[in-house]
Amino acid sequence: MTRGFRGIGVDDIATAAGVSHGTYYNYFTNKRDILDAVIDHCFTQLRLRVLGPEGDDPPESLDAFCARYGRVIDRLYDLVATEPGLVNFFLLEASAIDDRVLQRCMHNARGYGEQSVDMIRHGIAAGYLDLDLDPHIAGEVLLSVLVSALLSALRAGADGLTQDRVRDQSIGFLRTALAPG
Repeated sequence: MTRGFRGIGVDDIATAAGVSHGTYYNYFTNKRDILDAVIDHCFTQLRLRVLGPEGDDPPESLDAFCARYGRVIDRLYDLVATEPGLVNFFLLEASAIDDRVLQRCMHNARGYGEQSVDMIRHGIAAGYLDLDLDPHIAGEVLLSVLVSALLSALRAGADGLTQDRVRDQSIGFLRTALAPG
């Protein structure tokens, strides 16, 4: 995170991990292999941290749905406050490494989108979301709202958007856009 992918070598990684080169090569064939493993691991950890203890349990009302997304936005702000290098890497630096990294990040991010699609489908079936919603488009919108909140968190209010304002406006938008007509 501090020196960038191109600025480090296998020696640096092995030293930082406190292992020998031999041990490193027991698990990874090159620097690229560890990058892929780190990306996958970090996305798994981010998912657990950002989505929180609710996990895959679908909300049972529009209020619960909106409250959940409010908590996710708060967790995104907390993530930026505690792990700014990690967030900056995934949002801004990873795509500059090469297309494979970008594709791997996008593949991992789609998991969030798929979970959102499932939540939308559940909300439609439960009757608290608009029956005419396309779950895939609505899921992409939810993901976009979260990415937008993450970018606002990275700007740390420099654009006049406080955490409370971002959360409240995002929830208001979702409530208006997704509720039955």
